[in-house]
Amino acid sequence: MQKEPLEFSVNGLKLRGFLYWPTSTPKKLAVLFIHGWTGLPNENAAASLAMKGYPAMIFSLGGHNNSEGKLEDITRKKSLDEALAAYDFFIRKLPGGTKIVAVGSSYGSYLSALLSGQRKVTALSLRVPANYPDDQFDKPQINQSGDVDENVMKWRRTKLEPSKNRALKDIRNFRGDIQVIEAEKDELVPHQTVQNYVDAVQDKSMLDYNFMKGWPHSLGLDEERNHTYQSLLLNWLEKIAERL
Repeated sequence: MQKEPLEFSVNGLKLRGFLYWPTSTPKKLAVLFIHGWTGLPNENAAASLAMKGYPAMIFSLGGHNNSEGKLEDITRKKSLDEALAAYDFFIRKLPGGTKIVAVGSSYGSYLSALLSGQRKVTALSLRVPANYPDDQFDKPQINQSGDVDENVMKWRRTKLEPSKNRALKDIRNFRGDIQVIEAEKDELVPHQTVQNYVDAVQDKSMLDYNFMKGWPHSLGLDEERNHTYQSLLLNWLEKIAERL
């Protein structure tokens, strides 16, 4: 496995991350990771997939980690622009015919859903998928996170039809494989939010739903949770790769 630093610009900000390349012939599926709000890119998961033959890319959103920008200036619109630019950067680096799988965590899952509505994404893996009301899409995100805004948390506990929300609408229109991973003890993404995503999937035969008993929102540094998550992701990818 080879690790290659990367940098690309979006809206005047330089975003940084890494590409992970298999040393053997790469598979026809590549994985774009999108991390959560104030989170870290999942380097271990990206490296483990590359060792199994899957090219992978991680990057830090604007205002996060070693990318440029101030957290208080970040909006969901800007983050989506960054996710789209990351996809475009990655696809240019990949061998022709490679299909991209978007793997998101929390806020990154929300962005992955929106990404699928504007780019050709073969499959989506959504761990603890956050969601947000469509209004204030271009307002500072720092004021809208679930641990800050009680109205957002109340909204997340509401049953929603796909037509009432942008992310759910994109999931309803998506035609590829979808993996959803829910955490039983999630303090930021209540069950109804996850259920709304699950209900939005039109073809349930394409859905791989996993309920992780006792898990909190974040994987953190817990080795067992991280190993289990990586196994869930890899096994799901292998099934998709077998059909290509």
